Amino acid sequence: SCDFQVHTPRDRQWGGAGATNDTERRSFAEELVRACRSVGLGAIGITDHDEMVLADHVRVAAEQEVDEQGAPIPEERRLVVFPGMELTLGVPCQAIVLFDAAFPSALFALVHNALALTPAPASSPQGNTATPIARLTTIGALYDELDRHNFLRGRYIVLPNVSEGGAHTLLRAGHAGHYKEMPCVGGYLDGPVAQLGAGNTRILAGQDRNYGSKALGLFQTSDSRTRDFASLGRHRTYVK
Repeated sequence: SCDFQVHTPRDRQWGGAGATNDTERRSFAEELVRACRSVGLGAIGITDHDEMVLADHVRVAAEQEVDEQGAPIPEERRLVVFPGMELTLGVPCQAIVLFDAAFPSALFALVHNALALTPAPASSPQGNTATPIARLTTIGALYDELDRHNFLRGRYIVLPNVSEGGAHTLLRAGHAGHYKEMPCVGGYLDGPVAQLGAGNTRILAGQDRNYGSKALGLFQTSDSRTRDFASLGRHRTYVK
């Protein structure tokens, strides 16, 4: 049971108490892990805009989780945390990049460098305002930039936004070529699959020749970004 779009207090639209120093961030991460446990999530993606500054805090909290008796959670029952980012591409559309759950935190800064991203300092309470990566005019170009680096090749997945309507979805007039040519096998939605109209449902089921008859695996996400975690896991996807 997965929610692959979860934000942290670094998000510019975060609601509720922030987390600036290590103690506050550790508390936030522990609260998030407990909230995931309470709503039955087994995996999440930490996908702040253009950065992975707090992803490892959450991953460490998941590794150190204990039950009500204070006993460590067995490894096979721990929350799986995928470090990632939400990017705004020059396509234009948004996309989520998720890295392996075991991707070393020491390489996070190199990911930022690989994409020429400059996050706000780690000591800042919030990250920078999301900025489009104008040079990435195709989704394939994002793969090209990542795959130039041996430490990234084969260690990530890209999910473009395929929501119904809005300024950030790939499913807009004139984007059939982008959809047809992209190497992605999945996409994410802000919210439930039920939002999709008949036309986009056909496209995503691989039933529209204009879009290459390409079906995508769809990931519902909650876009959680509040300290009370009210929306966490509301729109989830079961993944084997």
